[in-house]
Amino acid sequence: MESETNQDTFGGYLKGFRVTQKLAIQTVAGKTKIAVHCLKAIEENAHERLPPPAYVKSFIRTYADAVGANADVAVELYLSDLQQQENAKQHNRRRREKLWAVRQAMMAVGVIVGILLLLRYTHFFMAPAPPQNTTPPQRTALSEPSASGADASANRPPAAKAQDLLKLQVIVVAQTWLKVIVDGQNARSYDLKPGDRLELEASHNFNLMIGNATGLQILLNERPVKIFGSSGQVVSLKIP
Repeated sequence: MESETNQDTFGGYLKGFRVTQKLAIQTVAGKTKIAVHCLKAIEENAHERLPPPAYVKSFIRTYADAVGANADVAVELYLSDLQQQENAKQHNRRRREKLWAVRQAMMAVGVIVGILLLLRYTHFFMAPAPPQNTTPPQRTALSEPSASGADASANRPPAAKAQDLLKLQVIVVAQTWLKVIVDGQNARSYDLKPGDRLELEASHNFNLMIGNATGLQILLNERPVKIFGSSGQVVSLKIP
């Protein structure tokens, strides 16, 4: 059966076994105590929606046991895919560095060409100045500023106040992990223990993935945020 359901990716490999066993993803979630959205992210190989690798490997093994797949094969496929992702990032980084070096070289060439052109045509700038006009300039009476103009300036509304930042306070009451995306930017992961605190700021929103629904107390601008879920359950929040 394993050869029939084997896929090139860890998500396809596990999903193939689930489909063969005719198990709904909700059924697997009930067996493994892993949230449905995490199982879907595993099946879709969506690394950006998954917690840190140490937790993902544990999820994959639990999933594999629930559907009768080989856990070692599934983890190996995951690590291979993770390495490919890292290689792609390094390749893109090197490519950006090369493009930056090319732009810098082109800018340097442009500066040199500009200097040469300036030296070539200097005589245009050093041509004798035309004779000055000896006719006395005509005096033009300056008009007094109008009262309406002064009033309009005085009545102009003040500039709009900059938007206040969103301030998130995280208080840890039980051991858990936390993955945070601020304003849709790069994700950050934290391994937290009781007593830890985090303070984060955002302009628009926070996206959180929490490894233990009862492990955190969260305040947004000093107002409590409700977290729904039981102990040990993985939950996702978008705030506000």
